[in-house]
Amino acid sequence: MALDISPEFTMAIEYNSDNFELYIGEASPGTSQTLAGWRIKKLTYNSSGRVTNVEWASGNNMFDKIWNSRDTYVYS
Repeated sequence: MALDISPEFTMAIEYNSDNFELYIGEASPGTSQTLAGWRIKKLTYNSSGRVTNVEWASGNNMFDKIWNSRDTYVYS
């Protein structure tokens, strides 16, 4: 997947065991990964390595998540 990188955001990325992007977070520059201020999406892939689904933490793209807690959110 080609990342749509926006220069006005700091980005954080966690990769899965196949080295594909699993979680992608964006926040205002300088936002700590331990503080709320992130929006986080989770990508799902098919067996060919193509993205089949993009889901947002807590079901929305608001900048109110904590990057370091990304695996605790419900994604939809």
